[in-house]
Amino acid sequence: MPEYLTPGVYFEFRDQVPVVRGLRTDIAAFVGLAESGPLHEPLRVESWRQFQAEFRQFVPYGYLAYAVKGFFENGGRTCYVVRVAGGEAVAASLPLKNKANQEVLETRARNEGRWGDRLLLTLTQVRAGDMTFSLKITQAGAEFELFQKLSLDPEADRYFQRVINEGTDSLPPSRWIRVTDKIPARQERTAVWLPDAEKSGLENGSRFLTGGQDGLASLQRTDFTGEFGAQPSEKKGLSALERVDAVAIVCMPDIHIQPVTTPPPPPPVPEPPRDPCCPRSLEPPAALPASQPPSEQPPAFSEQDVATMQQSMIEHCEQMKDRVAILDAPQRRGGRPLTISGVEAWRKGFESARGFGGLYYPWLKVVDPLHLQNNPVRAIPPCGHVAGVYARTDLTIGVHKAPANVVMSWAEDVTVNINDAEQGVLNPEGINCLRAFPGRGLRVYGARTVSSDPDWRYVNVRRLLLMIEEAVDEATQWAVFEPHDFNLRQMLVLSISSFLETLWRQGALVGTTPEEAFYVKCDDTTNPLASVDAGRIITEVGVAPTKPAEFVVFRIGRTREELELIEA
Repeated sequence: MPEYLTPGVYFEFRDQVPVVRGLRTDIAAFVGLAESGPLHEPLRVESWRQFQAEFRQFVPYGYLAYAVKGFFENGGRTCYVVRVAGGEAVAASLPLKNKANQEVLETRARNEGRWGDRLLLTLTQVRAGDMTFSLKITQAGAEFELFQKLSLDPEADRYFQRVINEGTDSLPPSRWIRVTDKIPARQERTAVWLPDAEKSGLENGSRFLTGGQDGLASLQRTDFTGEFGAQPSEKKGLSALERVDAVAIVCMPDIHIQPVTTPPPPPPVPEPPRDPCCPRSLEPPAALPASQPPSEQPPAFSEQDVATMQQSMIEHCEQMKDRVAILDAPQRRGGRPLTISGVEAWRKGFESARGFGGLYYPWLKVVDPLHLQNNPVRAIPPCGHVAGVYARTDLTIGVHKAPANVVMSWAEDVTVNINDAEQGVLNPEGINCLRAFPGRGLRVYGARTVSSDPDWRYVNVRRLLLMIEEAVDEATQWAVFEPHDFNLRQMLVLSISSFLETLWRQGALVGTTPEEAFYVKCDDTTNPLASVDAGRIITEVGVAPTKPAEFVVFRIGRTREELELIEA
């Protein structure tokens, strides 16, 4: 302790034992098909409304929107969404030309898809005096964006490419389009380069973007799975999630997609005759193109393709070591509804030695806003609902609690009703059943992994250990290059032990005392001289995780004049 000679206030700084904190385990990731949104780019989504803003609505050819809504309806708060498409996906576009029929700028939808064909571009207020023009973009016949006094001059504050693509201090960038300056670099920026409505093919100053394609027909298996360890620019689908450390749950509902038949749209309503007394500025906006079924259909992946993609999900989780996969049993196999024996056979095609995935059966029926084939409900893969149950359990109790015996919201029924005898066949095989109980609702009624190892049999045990491993890994990075001495060893033991004791007090670890629940060892026995000389410090950690009371047995017997109730 320092010696103080002069009266006064002194500050002493002491080294604190680094704290290990638990990590969020409720964040899910969904890979699938959407009407719009960035391709192969994980986007963080905090609500169903945000999903709608970025990826739009339900589509007949995919299940992604249904899964994400099921996630939020069942308690999920945060997820990442990766939109996938085939190589032939194209963004809608519209070039604008000057009076000399030379291209001035190209307007392109923000991302690929036929949704861009419904963006109406209006050119207004072209002024030669100051070389400015204005653009209005109308979406869905109602919402619009207006960019006024756009300049051709790259040095100007209102330079059109910068204002539309990047925004200004007072105006955000466009949510729907991006523009590219097509004026040759060496050309003088004069009024002759201002866009012209007539040469650009704009009627009454307006025209829809065209040429958008969803890239459905060209979808391949690798568009969903990508390739582990690929270069950042080449990452697709599942592999794009490698750079998102926060993900703890992975779902891919659209590997089960099937081509759908949609009825033809009704004939368009003829436009009313133009009122000659009505000024053009008050005329109703141009009618939107008639809604049409997709011009291309997604492929129907074979059973082998689906099984391969699900195995890729497991391998992705095993390689990342911080997440688990939720696998959907297929609804049909061999053209027929999947039977009990069929789902048993499907389960035998998967094995994760350390329990990095769980298989769920059957599918759910949800209210369908699309009313496909005049049906008010639609059968969907259950992964989104199950992921929401995972998240709700993690947030309300903890990751150590089995995500089972929980009521599912936004679900009308299951596609197959399973009884006790049938679940008695499926549960030992590691198939988690979704069941409808009279008076108790639809419930997730299983918490097993696709592992044959008893140590990794339960989903919550696997996820708890993943959380502990990642939390310790992230919180002990400070130890790298520290002097390997007694103090370093003690600090590691104290910080990890404090974290594990907190988990024990929360009920995540079994034992009546901390000594029974866990141990942390970092001494000469774990660090022999050869290990120290090699620059390694080894800390051994052992935990006893709680396992779910999957079978609650009550033994009732008579003792003299009383009944004795024992819970085993």
